[in-house]
Amino acid sequence: MLCSTRRCKIPSIALVSMGNEMLAQVHHSRWLNGVLFPLCIMVATAACEKGVAPISRDRAAQAQLASAPAASPPSGSAAGQNQQVATVARRVIRTAELSVETDRPEDAARKVTAIAESKGGFVLSSDTSRWRADDGEETIAVSVVFRVPANAFDSTLDLVRELGKRVSRETVNGQDVTEEYVDLEARIKAQRAVEDQYLTILKEAKAIHDILEVQQKLGEVRTEIERAEGRRRFLENQTSLSTVTVHFARHIEAIEASGPGFGASIKKAGHDALDVSVTIVNGSIRALGFLVPFGLFIGAPFWLLIRFLSRRRRRRAAA
Repeated sequence: MLCSTRRCKIPSIALVSMGNEMLAQVHHSRWLNGVLFPLCIMVATAACEKGVAPISRDRAAQAQLASAPAASPPSGSAAGQNQQVATVARRVIRTAELSVETDRPEDAARKVTAIAESKGGFVLSSDTSRWRADDGEETIAVSVVFRVPANAFDSTLDLVRELGKRVSRETVNGQDVTEEYVDLEARIKAQRAVEDQYLTILKEAKAIHDILEVQQKLGEVRTEIERAEGRRRFLENQTSLSTVTVHFARHIEAIEASGPGFGASIKKAGHDALDVSVTIVNGSIRALGFLVPFGLFIGAPFWLLIRFLSRRRRRRAAA
C-alpha cells in the first residue's frame, strides 16, 4: 500500500518538476523575446540607416521638391494678397503724348531737351521733318521723346504746355502694375527657398545620377528666378521714369469766315497765271521736239520728191 502510494507520488513529483522546468524555459524565452529581439531590431535598423538612409532621404526630398516649382507660390488668399498690395507703395506706369503748335518748332525742341535734363531725365529720340506748304512756305515739324522721374511728371507737362501757343492734342495714360510687382516678389522669394533646398541636397548627394538630377532641377529653378527678376527690373524702370512724347508744328492762324482778302486773291491769281505760263512753254517745247524730227525725216524727203516731179513735168512740156 505504501509502495503503491510512493509509486503514485513519484510520477506526480516528476510531472511537477517537469512543469517547473517548462515554465522556467517559457519565462527565459519570454525574456529573450522581450529584450534580445528588440535589441537585434535596433542594431539592424541602425546598420540600414547608416548605409541607405542618405540616399533614401535624398530621393524623398527630391520627390518632394520636384513638385514644388510647378505649384503656385504661396501668396495666400485673395484677401491677404489685396491687403499686401495695399500696404506697399503703388507702382504706376505713366505716359503722355502732346501736340503743341508754335512758330519755332526747333527752338521749342531744344527747350524741351533742357527741361528734361533739369528734371533729372534724358531724351530718347528726336525727329525733324520739313516740307513745302501750298503757299510755298516751308513747314517744320519736330517730335521729341524723353523720360523724366515719375515725381516730376506733372510739373514737366506744365512746362511743355507753355512752350507753344496752343496744345492741339494731349493724351495722358497710367497703368497700375502694383499687383504684378508684388506677385513677382513672392515668386522670387519662393524660388529662392527652393534653390537653397536643392543646394543642400546637392551637398549630401553621393551618386552621380542623383547629382545630375538635382543639378537639372536647380537649373530650372534658376531660370525661373532670372525670368522673374528681369520682369521685376523692367517694371521698376517703367514706374520710376515716365515717358513723354511731344510733337511741335508751325502754328497756323485761323482763316476768317468771310474768306481770303483781296491781297491773298491777287497773290493766288499770280501763282495760277505763272503755273499756266509754265505749262504752255513746256507744251511748246515738247511739240517742237516732236515736229522737228518729223520734218527732217519725213517732210524733207517728201518735199524733194514733189519738186523733182514738178521739174520733170516742165521739161516734158517744153520738149
